[in-house]
Amino acid sequence: MPDILKQLGRSPYCWILFMAMLLRLPGLGWGLPASDGWDDDGVAPRNFLVGAVQTYVPGSYFTYPPLHMILLMILTLPGWIIALAHARSFAPHDVIASFIGVRYMTFFAIVARIVSVTMSLGTIYILGQMTEIVAGRRAGYFAATACSLNATLTYYGQVTNLDGPYLFWAVLALREWMDIIAHRNVRRVRWAMFFTAAAIATKDQAYAIFLLSVPILLIIWFMTDDWPRRQARALLFSIILWGVIALIGLAMIDGAITNYSGFLKRIAFLGGPASLDYAQYEHTTRGWYALTQDIWSYLPRSYPTAAFGLAFIGICVHIGRFRDNRRVCVAGLLPLLAALSFTLAFNCIALRSENRFLLPQTVLLSVYIGIAVDRLTRQKARWREQGSVALTIFVFGMALFQCLALDAEFIKDPRYDAERWMAAHVRASDTIEAIGLNVYLPRFPYDATVTRLDRKPLSQRNPLPNVTEIEDGFDAVVVGKPKFIVVNSFWLQDYLLPKPINTEDGRIVQKTRQSAFRDTTARHNFALLMEGKLGYTIARTSIYESRIWPPIEGYESLAQTVFILAACRVGLPCEGGRL
Repeated sequence: MPDILKQLGRSPYCWILFMAMLLRLPGLGWGLPASDGWDDDGVAPRNFLVGAVQTYVPGSYFTYPPLHMILLMILTLPGWIIALAHARSFAPHDVIASFIGVRYMTFFAIVARIVSVTMSLGTIYILGQMTEIVAGRRAGYFAATACSLNATLTYYGQVTNLDGPYLFWAVLALREWMDIIAHRNVRRVRWAMFFTAAAIATKDQAYAIFLLSVPILLIIWFMTDDWPRRQARALLFSIILWGVIALIGLAMIDGAITNYSGFLKRIAFLGGPASLDYAQYEHTTRGWYALTQDIWSYLPRSYPTAAFGLAFIGICVHIGRFRDNRRVCVAGLLPLLAALSFTLAFNCIALRSENRFLLPQTVLLSVYIGIAVDRLTRQKARWREQGSVALTIFVFGMALFQCLALDAEFIKDPRYDAERWMAAHVRASDTIEAIGLNVYLPRFPYDATVTRLDRKPLSQRNPLPNVTEIEDGFDAVVVGKPKFIVVNSFWLQDYLLPKPINTEDGRIVQKTRQSAFRDTTARHNFALLMEGKLGYTIARTSIYESRIWPPIEGYESLAQTVFILAACRVGLPCEGGRL
């Protein structure tokens, strides 16, 4: 055992992954213990059990494929078996009441987050291996370091969204394709196909990473290397055979065979409301141009701008090696082709540019950052080498600062301040009205009487223990005359901002936001509420504050302000009336 530890301690990968793990620790206990999670669009603690079951119930479907749900279901087996055993009966109402207990939900959330951390560390290591294949071990270390300092991967490496897990399977598949070409290792085709299927079975959008990149890469390989032309029959047979087997496996996991009607409904949903209702750009040349502009402006949310300059240098350095080893050079084009493929086959189709939809591109570019740093720090002139080292330290230091700032948002989440304020001022049996989705709300005092107002039907909500759900329009926001009203600024903003108009620059207002603008009654009532004209004033504004760490944009779950309004009769010191 000591020898193993010494060997690990000598490996740069060990220290790179250790540093990356430390950057992912703040999210493990974020918002816990609780009966729901704060990670927007996360699959735990609530959705993974439902998603795994609904995929195979005839006629039903879940938004996402089930592979990761099944994995979490297996890993949390002790928790949900105990919860099932403690349910009063097997009736759905009693089972749900047991499962949403704080201890079970907290267990589910922690297990899912540990899996996310593990998969993100695996992604970092695999990116290093991909770089080693085409540029050597030293470049692999630099690429893994760059990947570990990707702020977007740092975020999705500690929450339960599917973006990190599907990327893990995707880079595994890409590594296999690079190995197939660089080392002429046809036996790896089966694993490339299986990992590709696993990525798509984790999140459908993974298809876009492979759709254009792999076919183009194979064409370039056949054009530049006579070996695949000589082995064309065996190579194509292997690709087709294992591709068909992987496709059948994907169909079985996705429920396309066992639940054909539900699978078709899910595909229709993904191609319709799931994408069209969230589109941010016109499906025109003007819209794609605006999308390209925004992608370029949002990339620095993952890395400092200088890092993309290094990536460009790395691409040029790699292409310049074509004469030295053609097949290795061709293999090294795959990360670039995959990044372009995802941009064209997903971003330009779904018309979206949020951080998570730029995650594949920024992660894959770390391969070329590693190649660039390896070359720049090997200069013959000492002053050039020292300058390159200084530049690398500066860029990596800026990236580390960005990741630490992101972690600071986990640690200093405004909801913690809101919870402390409520613990100090809310008395037993005080009434609190919560407005908005669970994911944006703080945890409430156990002995308070809490209601949650929403227009969404009760059957479509995630219930919370000790919270009474009210189905009504937002014109009823003060009808129950609660002592306190709690609302998150991110959720509320669509009701308070002036009605937006689609511009002529290719950008459009998402359909999901337009419903808030059409609800004029709710907009009017929320405006009066925040102006102090409905008998309530803002008693506490919980905001993200830090003298050192700036707020990082683009993450809906982080650094969002929470307003606590108190009825004027309560007599608490208030901060004034207007938002």
